[in-house]
Amino acid sequence: MRPRELVLRGRAPAKVNLVLRVGPRRPDGYHDLETLMVPLDLADEVVVRVAPGRAGPVTCRVPNRPELDGPRNLAVRAAEAFRRHVGVEDRIDLTIEKRIPVTAGLGGGSSDAASVLRGLATAYQVRNQAALAAAALEVGSDVPFVLGRGAAWATGRGEELTPARVPTLHLVLVYPTDPAMAIRAGDAYAWLDAARQRQGGAVSPLGSSHPAWEPSLARNDLEGPCFERYPDLRSVAGRLVGEGATAAIMSGSGPTVFGMFSDRAAACRAAAGAQEAGSGIEVYVARTLQRHPGVSRWKSPKSGFSPSAKRSSKRT
Repeated sequence: MRPRELVLRGRAPAKVNLVLRVGPRRPDGYHDLETLMVPLDLADEVVVRVAPGRAGPVTCRVPNRPELDGPRNLAVRAAEAFRRHVGVEDRIDLTIEKRIPVTAGLGGGSSDAASVLRGLATAYQVRNQAALAAAALEVGSDVPFVLGRGAAWATGRGEELTPARVPTLHLVLVYPTDPAMAIRAGDAYAWLDAARQRQGGAVSPLGSSHPAWEPSLARNDLEGPCFERYPDLRSVAGRLVGEGATAAIMSGSGPTVFGMFSDRAAACRAAAGAQEAGSGIEVYVARTLQRHPGVSRWKSPKSGFSPSAKRSSKRT
């Protein structure tokens, strides 16, 4: 007898861009990218409820963040893309416990979406990686990375992934809470395009080789125009270096700035110093992960989705 409800729980990790090089604008409106992304142990919790055989909508609830409820959430878009690509119409209910800051350059929304795709792939025993990848890219450029195995160089729009080895890094993340400092990704890229036009000259195409990671590679092409508009972000990066960071850059399209430290104790000391020195910020200590949750085939909720997390024959 098929269960009327299948409930799966998983973790959706934040990410940082250790390297983000932005190439020319493409005819489709996107930019060519070369970026080294790594997942973090800072993560949202995502619950996916599937009602097999019961047609219905995709719903999404984010406790304590009602503005994220509903169809505009990337997690909903991921579930709807999955249903289109796999050919199912079952009702799907999503609940997300947010721990990753929103509009922060940490990929929280993309990670939630990827976790939904992982959970649904488990629920429906889908092993068609091409269909999952197509659904992921339909939702957003970062989603294929979070759906992948872990640390990776990403090129193209972000969908062409090359696995990377990155040693464990201890990070301090500084996120400005002032809504006026929220940066839309589209704005950050537009500011970079405008800055390049003012400077004149063609944008050099990106290289095809991916060097082994070392702190001297830390770079974010979006950082300059964002720091120009928000000088406080530049001050945050300088403060982290002053606290002992080997490098400090903005992640993604910001506004989160992160510093890299030799060990967790050093990161904790720097985090305390950053919190004392600034107001209107949230400070997180995190470490990088080599693999995304879920790679272990969802054997337990701690390592990703667990298809045995809950089975119920009760109606919702």
